[in-house]
Amino acid sequence: MKAAVIEEVGAAPHATDLADPTPATDKQVVVKVEATALNSIDLHVAEGHHRAGPPKVPYVPGFEVVGTIATGPDEGLRVHATVPAGLVPGVNGGLAELLLTDRGACIPVPDGLDSVVAAAIGAVGAGADLSLRKAGLQEGESVLVLGATGPLGTAAVQLAKLAGAKRVIAAGRNPERLAQVADADGVAVLGDEPLSEQLAALGGPVDLVVDPLWGAWAVPALACLLPGGRYLNVGAAAGDESAFRVEMLRGAQLSLIGFSGTTAKPADAYAAYNRVAALAAAGSFVLPTATYALEDATKAWEAQASSPGKKIVVTP
Repeated sequence: MKAAVIEEVGAAPHATDLADPTPATDKQVVVKVEATALNSIDLHVAEGHHRAGPPKVPYVPGFEVVGTIATGPDEGLRVHATVPAGLVPGVNGGLAELLLTDRGACIPVPDGLDSVVAAAIGAVGAGADLSLRKAGLQEGESVLVLGATGPLGTAAVQLAKLAGAKRVIAAGRNPERLAQVADADGVAVLGDEPLSEQLAALGGPVDLVVDPLWGAWAVPALACLLPGGRYLNVGAAAGDESAFRVEMLRGAQLSLIGFSGTTAKPADAYAAYNRVAALAAAGSFVLPTATYALEDATKAWEAQASSPGKKIVVTP
């Protein structure tokens, strides 16, 4: 089979030929891959920055895969699979024509949902859904989404509106991309005038901040919350650390909430994927995508590293 392999820690994958995988147990399946979505965790693992340590190379990356079961239980079923490529020695991911995985790692994909879309919405869509639920978003509340031009931020903006948020402000560094964020009621440009001043002109402070950035943007965003507001962190694209006086939390009775999709319960992740898949199938939830062929996996990898503002998807 054709595959894209990482030969060294920190290197990009390159196209090559590998032997076709075969199930070792009656609980394993071989999936004929139709689309694989790249995520920041793919690069994080490949670079050796994951808390699990550097990956054992060589391996095939690609955590998030959509395809049809070709061998094993439920043959012919179209599925979305999540695999720990690079985290577990010997486990390969979806940048290949075929994927060997456990049947339990596969979720059925709704009929009529395009494979590229089905792959693109998985981690970011389900993650945004679960994180907003954890933050207790209520109908009529106001939300500020940082990093709104990235896939996770874009998903959070749309899902917050679909959940009944009255006002959703999209914040990011690129004004042109911000103008294209669907369903935002207003935009704030990070790096221009102070964030709180921009929000003052957009209806004032908010009930909830959704933050996939952290780093230098945490303190300015905390200052945008109403008393009793909630700060939901879902990532650290701008840095792992932020220094602020705890009085910022206590004085305004703020709640600081953390969420990671990698630690979500399987049943919760399954339900969240079904919810966003239904919305996508109905045309209510849309993520911009950029598609690359498997032989161009290196280019796709480089695009993912450059924060493209679109969901990068690779097809065989």
